[in-house]
Amino acid sequence: MEGVVLFFVLVTTWPIVGRWLRDWGSTPEERARRWPGDDLTEDPVDVFTRGVSVNAGPQAVWPWLVQFGLGRAGFYSYEFLERVAGIPVRNVEQILPEHQVLRVGDEIRLHPDAPGIPVGKIDPGRCVCFGSPAGPDDTDAPDPRRSWSLYVETRESGGSRLVLRSCIEAPRSPTLAKRIGLAAEVPVDFLMEQRMLRTIKRLVESNA
Repeated sequence: MEGVVLFFVLVTTWPIVGRWLRDWGSTPEERARRWPGDDLTEDPVDVFTRGVSVNAGPQAVWPWLVQFGLGRAGFYSYEFLERVAGIPVRNVEQILPEHQVLRVGDEIRLHPDAPGIPVGKIDPGRCVCFGSPAGPDDTDAPDPRRSWSLYVETRESGGSRLVLRSCIEAPRSPTLAKRIGLAAEVPVDFLMEQRMLRTIKRLVESNA
């Protein structure tokens, strides 16, 4: 029920609280930094940076990140809301040895009726970035193009930082319906992503 309540609260209050929540949990340095995978988009009009501190090293966090995706470990978020959206997901709370390898070009599915998103960059143990750089013929590329990345780094004070970065270009065909749809995605993305980060933190710390 937590996800349902938060969904309605966010939808009704986002014009007021959105400016504080868009970069939830991230530090000024993380927001200003140029991250691997940022170059998978060109001149993004929206950049969201979210983060959480984890009381364990990156080596304990990475196995949970690399198994992310539909048909893999799931999305670590609100399973009820994912099912309402038509995603037959089962969020797994254990390490899956068969899903511990990703390579550039591999695709992760977010929805059974949507094309997979390719791994654009990966540095095992440090980051995985989804998206693909612009090519000479982008007619089949998503509109707008975007990148979505997860990073884990050692904290100087101990433990690690888990950071999520999303970069979104302006739509190539900026219809009114598309603009409304993109605006509606913002609070929903926050809702699901903060839950994902908090769940990964809980799973890592409880298994450390």
